[in-house]
Amino acid sequence: MMAITTAPGVTQRMLANGHLELTCRTTNRHIECEPVAAAMWIALKQHNGDVDEAATTLSALWETNEEDTRYDLIALAGSLCSLGMATES
Repeated sequence: MMAITTAPGVTQRMLANGHLELTCRTTNRHIECEPVAAAMWIALKQHNGDVDEAATTLSALWETNEEDTRYDLIALAGSLCSLGMATES
């Protein structure tokens, strides 16, 4: 099981336009995620970082292929980990 968690020092905030803002206090890095990525982040948080469970939920809601959704979640998680906003556990 792949699990993603918020990196230490990172705060998250939903914006009125549906975007997700992630800010790292230790690196001063700031990113803004599009609404689809924000929904993926929310699903990951709702499922304690479990990529498989988040993919199952999102693919049912979006009526998409579960494996494709899982792939997209893994890609997002990899990007966020590379940026220091998330960690894999």
